[in-house]
Formats: sequence, structure tokens, C-alpha cells
Amino acid sequence: MFYLSYISVPEARFFALQVLENTLQNNFDSLDSNAVEYIRRNMMQYLGREFVDNIAASTEESFIRNKVAQSLTLLFVHVYPTIWPSFFKDMVSLAKAPNGGSHEKAADFFVRLCISIDEEIARLDIPRTRDEVIRNTNIKDTMRLGDVQLLASFWFELLQEFKTTNMGIAQLVLKNIGSYIAWMDISLVVNDQVMSVLYELLGDANLRIPACECLADVISKGMLPLDKLNMIQMLNIVDILGRLDLAEPEFVEHVARLVNVLGTELCKIYTEVSLSAEGKAGAWSLIEQITPYLLKFLSNEYDDTSSAVFPFVNDMLYIFKKQKRQIQPFSQGQHEFMASLLNVVILKLRYDEDTDWGTDEDEPEEEALFFEMRKNLRIFAEHIAAINEELYVGFIHSFVMDTFNKYKAGNELDWRDVELCLYVLYCYGEALSKASMVFVDANDSLSPLGSLVSEMLSSNISAYPHPSAAMQFFENIARYYQFFDHRPDQLPQALSAFVDNRGLHHPLKQIRTRCWYLFQRFVKNLKSRMGPYVEHVLSSIGDLLAIQAEPVVETNTMDGMPIPAASTFDSQLYLFETVGLLISLEGTEPMKQTEYLKIVLVPLVEGIQGSLSQPSDDELFMLQLHHYIMAIGSVAKGYPSLNKPSEVAEPWTVVFVQATEIILSALQAFNQILVIRDAARYAFARLITCLGSQILPYLPNLINGLLTECQVTELVDFLPFIGLVAHKYKPMVEPIMDELLVPLVKRVFDFLNTAPSGTDEAVLLLDLRKAYLNFITNIFNANLESVFISERNIEHLNTILQTVLHFAKDNSDPTTQKMSFGVFLKMVNAWANNNPGFDVFVYNELIPITFSVPMSAAFNLSDGQSILVFGEITSIQKAMYIKQGAKFIEYMKAVYFPSIQCPPETAETYCQAVQQYDNKQFKKYFQSFISEAKN
Repeated sequence: MFYLSYISVPEARFFALQVLENTLQNNFDSLDSNAVEYIRRNMMQYLGREFVDNIAASTEESFIRNKVAQSLTLLFVHVYPTIWPSFFKDMVSLAKAPNGGSHEKAADFFVRLCISIDEEIARLDIPRTRDEVIRNTNIKDTMRLGDVQLLASFWFELLQEFKTTNMGIAQLVLKNIGSYIAWMDISLVVNDQVMSVLYELLGDANLRIPACECLADVISKGMLPLDKLNMIQMLNIVDILGRLDLAEPEFVEHVARLVNVLGTELCKIYTEVSLSAEGKAGAWSLIEQITPYLLKFLSNEYDDTSSAVFPFVNDMLYIFKKQKRQIQPFSQGQHEFMASLLNVVILKLRYDEDTDWGTDEDEPEEEALFFEMRKNLRIFAEHIAAINEELYVGFIHSFVMDTFNKYKAGNELDWRDVELCLYVLYCYGEALSKASMVFVDANDSLSPLGSLVSEMLSSNISAYPHPSAAMQFFENIARYYQFFDHRPDQLPQALSAFVDNRGLHHPLKQIRTRCWYLFQRFVKNLKSRMGPYVEHVLSSIGDLLAIQAEPVVETNTMDGMPIPAASTFDSQLYLFETVGLLISLEGTEPMKQTEYLKIVLVPLVEGIQGSLSQPSDDELFMLQLHHYIMAIGSVAKGYPSLNKPSEVAEPWTVVFVQATEIILSALQAFNQILVIRDAARYAFARLITCLGSQILPYLPNLINGLLTECQVTELVDFLPFIGLVAHKYKPMVEPIMDELLVPLVKRVFDFLNTAPSGTDEAVLLLDLRKAYLNFITNIFNANLESVFISERNIEHLNTILQTVLHFAKDNSDPTTQKMSFGVFLKMVNAWANNNPGFDVFVYNELIPITFSVPMSAAFNLSDGQSILVFGEITSIQKAMYIKQGAKFIEYMKAVYFPSIQCPPETAETYCQAVQQYDNKQFKKYFQSFISEAKN
């Protein structure tokens, strides 16, 4: 198998090498010394034939050469330095020609082999076993004794020989130097001989990029701070940077990476606490020399080049923030740098000339990368604001106002400049501290931020024809809504922009639907100011309330599963909520509210009525019906919640009651349709907040309509809603809860008694467990626990108790287990002493599991979640003693402890503890009780 040169098919040679690789990697220990020597000898013969003797033949395929290097590397780590101490000398000899110079093919293989060896013994990003780490450390230590010097010397010879004749070999040599420098003696590279060649290659169009990368690796080498500083000073890189030809963009990006490495290393040195004042001064001097390059590359038109120096920017700002915290004054140079940096950062936020806004659907990655870069640049700007707020405020105010003034003067502006101006204004508020987020000063004069918002409104820049301006304008208006509390006279300007074709009626759907959401936020935050404008706004947006269902469009997720795409109606719901907010404004006459509400709701109610006779198999029609119901719910969502459930009904509630009745009719007609059930559940959850107790008579029909056909996910969502109703309308809701308890619980049991068909369904059933236990807890919290033991429901109590008991015994899910014991604690506190049937359950079923559960091997007392379960268990035992006193103690002594063969003295100690200790002390005692029992 080692006569690789004589196997004519490359694939066959590759297979032979794979067999060898597998042997070396997995079965080397089974080889005796003769076998190892055989492999070594044949490998050397193959290398000689292929790369030295066979010079005239065609070069071996690159994938074969790489595979040979990989196989030889695996042999190397097993035989060096013990079996084959002359490995590197032999490899160098193989590559060198007798008459001087090197065999080109052998030299190429040699540098590939060196890269492969470094990857095997020195790469930190590859996981290693402990034995491999020890092995690799020993190999590197041995190599440092002499072989690394041999390699460095030969690499330099190869670089000199091939830098003009074979760029591929020269590039690999530079890569080797950059890789090995991390763990070899720095003096082998940082010397006049090597560095002069490296600097020379920075001017070579073919080799300047690998030379630049190599120099960056040299600077990155781990060293003591002062040694690193001395090395950087000796390298005199700043002088070299000034002589580089920076015309080619790809090379510029690599020089930027070099400057970034140099800058981050110098910042690391500067912040080293052990460094002397002289050393810090030297480091800062170098930092100041390269900051012009930092600014130059940060402002580069290519984003990859700009991003390359982000870590350097971040480190500089960290130094300044630390300096501010330590109340150290900033030098003039530092002030000037921060001002220049802020200018570059703000200008870099601008869209590139070759990109457009909202048209990159075919190139979403480019747009995502731009937004990611913007996010990082914003962070830099926010850091500068934190360091020097006065600088930030002054610059942003001047920058934004300049654009507004140009626009008002009639200057023709690029959309990118307008969008940037508005975006920077948005960022302004994000960067300032809360204390600085003011719109007027103590004299009620506009602050810098206030003046910018005012100017944005009065300049009419929202009318700029490019859609990006409208989008950012409304983002800003919604962001700075507090401004109108101080300058309400400018609110009409904002509302006019919102409701016309600049905002809610914008011809571009992307802008229009976003504004529907922003307007809802705006109105909600300024409800107290909206009274005079209600009629104007409602009349302006009436045409947008027409509902037209669209066929469901599905998009593919990352895993290929289709999901419904967002529809226009999803955003339209915000408009209906806004309508509810406006109509319900405090101060609006009830009769006027009723009139407005009818205008909005009557078309929706009539739409539902017209749908009741339609066939349920028409998906688009069912979706239209769904939209009508959801819209009614969203209007109700805009109404404030009633503070008291028994408040006197207002005239406008009649309109909502009628809507409630028609929604119920739709649910009864189409309760087998999922989207109708979803819509009805959504609408009722909102209607109940504004109608209060008036909606209670409709709950039984609602719940029955939803339960008949509901799925697990619906039930998980619906149980919390019922719990909320129970809490909010106690005790009025008690008769309804009494009637609905058994149907609800039975539906839960229907699902919990089925075996899950897969992981997703198992997760849903687990969620249903939790929702069910929360539902029971909420009934107790609402003081409605009597419904469990009413004449109607008492016969079902044992079934409920057994399900909770089952969950309490399940150690695999501590969260549900804790909830189960929590339910039992509620029951003990409510029923112990006044419910004989429950007492029997407690003594026969509950008390035994408060011992058996923590004693089981699966219960881990050192686990945080299990400790929470344990707390509920001990609380139950304490509660039983508090409730029943001597009866509980007598039962434990006479019945329970004897049944588990507990020694009398241990039982006595327990009984004393449960009587004398508080909850915290008893929990600690019982923990030791369980630990001793387990042992």
C-alpha cells in the first residue's frame, strides 16, 4: 500500500492514505517497532520519488499532497522525538537540492507539512484530550531546543528563494511564520534579517497581503507588556504604514486589520496596572501615532474595512470611560480624537451610494450586515455620549439642524442624507441618560433635543419624497411623544402627518402598516392630549377600517416548515385598537362614545351576521369572519379596564354587548373551525375588561363552545383566562365556575390521558399540566375553592386529587411537582379540619408521599429546583400540625411511622420538631431526617 506513486488512480492513492491514517490515528499502539519503521521508511521513499526524483512528472494532485502531509503529521506525533528525533532534519534535507537551493515540489510539500503539524500540536480552537495536551506540550518543548531554529532558518531561505519565482510557496512560508510565532522564540523572526524582507514584501503586490497577516501575527504574540512595547517600538510600524500603497481595497482591509491588532495590543499594554508611568507614556504615544489610521480605515467606503478596526475603537473608548470614572482630565489631543471619531461614526451610519433603501429583497444578507454595522456604530456613539455628553449633544444638534436648514432652504438633498439626519435624531435619545432626556429647561425654553424635534415637525421634512424619510420620521415621533406634553401646539402637525398619505395612508405598504403600529403607540402615550382631535382622526382613518381577508401565504422557516406570513390585517388590528383608545377617552360624552362605537362596530357585527349562513369549508370566508371578530376584540382592547367589576354600565356598553352576542352566535355555528375559536377567545379576553360583570352570563356558552373542539394549545391559553376571570369577578363568578368546573377538568383529562406522539406533543402536554395546576391554584387564590366541594362537583373531587397526586410523585419534572405540592398546601389550609373526606385523603395518600418523594433515589436534595419542591412538602406537614395539632401528632406516632418501621425515638424527634420549629427550622431538620433515612 505504500507504493503510492505506482498507483495510477488518484482516488486509489487517497484511499490507501486513508487506511494508513486510520491505522496511525486509532491503532498505533498495536504496531510493533518493525511496523513503525516500515511505515517511516516507505513514506520517506514515497516522498523522495514523488517530490525529488520525479521532478519532470506532473505534480501530485493538491488533495493527495495535503493528505500525505496529514498522514505524515499523524506519524510525527507518535514518533517524535523518541523514535524519529531527526524528523525535521530529514524533511529539510529532502527539500534541499545538493547543488544549493531547493527542490520546488519538495519545498512546497515541506511548508504544507509544517502547517499540518502546527494545526495538530498548537491550534487552540481544536478540542484536545488531556493526554493529547501533554503530548503536544512535550513535542513543542523538544522542538524549541533546536528544531524550531532549524525551521525558522529554512523558512527564511525558502522565502528568499521563492518570493519572486513561486508565490504559492512564499505565501505558505509566511503563513508558517505567522502560525508558529505564537509559541516559538520571537527573536527568530523579529530580527533585522527577517523583518527587512517582511517589510520589503509589504510593497510586493503578490505577497503584501500574506506579509501583512504575518506581521499582525507577530504583533499578536503573547508577551510581557513591557517586552511587547519594546518590540513594537523597535518594529517602527507607524513609519512603515506611511509608505504603503493603499490603492487596492483588499489590501487596505488587511492593513486595517494590522492597525487593529497593533491598536488593541497597545491598549492592552496601556491598561496594564503593573506598567510604569514611563511605559504608559510610551504606549500612549504610539496609540496617538496610529489613531489617524484608525479614523482613516473606520471611514473607509468598504464596510469590511471599517468593521476591521471596531475592536480598536472599542478599546479606545474603554480607556476613555475608565479615565472619566477615575476623574482624570482629558488632554486636548484626546478631545480632538473623540470629536473626530464621533464625526466618522455618524457619517459611517449613512447608506452607501450603491445601496438603496427597502429594495434589497434579493440580497437580505447585505442589508442585515449593514444593520449589524449600524448597531455597533450606534454603540460607539452612545459610549462617546457617556464620556462627553456636551461634545455629543453639540455635534448631533449641529449635524441634524444643518440638514433641516438645508431642506427648508430648498436645497436638493440626497435621500441618504435625509434618512441619516432623522436616524441620528432617533439615536440621540437612545444615547442620552434619562436625566438628560428633557425637551425643555427650567425656564420652559426648548432644550437641544426639544429644538430638534420641534424643527423636525416645522420643517415638514416628513414630506420628503423618499419613503425612508417618512418611515424614520414616524419612528422619531413615536419615540419622542413626551415632547407634545411640553409643546401641545405642535401636536396637530404630527397628527396631520400621521393620518395623511405620509403615514397611515402612505402608498407603500411597508410604511403604511408600520405607521399603523406607531400611531397606536403614539395615541396610547398621549391619550390625555388627544381629546380635541378625536373626531378629526376618526374621520381620517375610517377608510382604513374596511376589512378584506387575504389568502394565507406561507413562508419557509430555516427548518423548511411552512408558517403563515404576516398579513396586512395583523397590522390593521392596531388601528382598531387605536379607535378604541380614542373613543374611550375620558371626557368624551357617553352618547358620543356610543355614536362613534356604532360607526365602527356595526359594519363588523353586520359582517358577522352575513357570514353565519355561509358554508364552513370556504377558508377565505372563515378568515373574513375571523377578522371581524378579532377587530371587535381589538376595539375593546383600546378601552380601559373597569376598576370595579360592579361599576354602573355606560350607554356604550350596549354596543359591545350586542357584539358579544353575535360573536357567540358565530362560535356556536362554526366552533369546529380553529381560527373562529381563536378569534372568539381573543375577543372575549378583551371584552371582559371593558364590560366587566355584564359579560359573565355569556361565559358558560363561550366556554362550552370553545371546549367542544379545542386542541391542547387552545386549552393551555384558555385556562389562564378562566383563572383571571375567577380572580377579577369573585364572588359573582362562583355560580358560573361551579357549572363549568367539571367540563373544563374533563377536557383537560381527555388530553392528559393520551400518549404523546412525539417530542412537540409531549412538551404541549407538559404545558397543559402546568396550566391545569395554575388554574386550580387561581381558584383557591380567588377564594372560590367551594366549587370543588359543591353538590354538583363533590363526586369529582377525588379524581382531581388523584391527578394532582400523580404529578406530585413525578420526580422527572420538579417544576410541575412543586406546583402540585403547592396545590395540596392550598387545599390543606382550606379544608383540613372541616372536610372529613379530604382528611382521609391527606392521611392515606398525601402525608405518605411527603416522605416517599424526597426519600426516592431520583429526588436530589442538592438540586435547586428540588429544594423548592422540598419547601412545599415541609410546609404541608407544618400546615397539618397547625390545623389539626394533637390529631396529626397522634396519627404520625401511632400509624404512619410504625407503618414504615421508623424507630420510636426518631418519630418522637420528628414530632417535637414539627411542633416547636418554625417553617425554616423545620425544613432544615426534615432535610437531615431525609438524608439519614436515605443513608
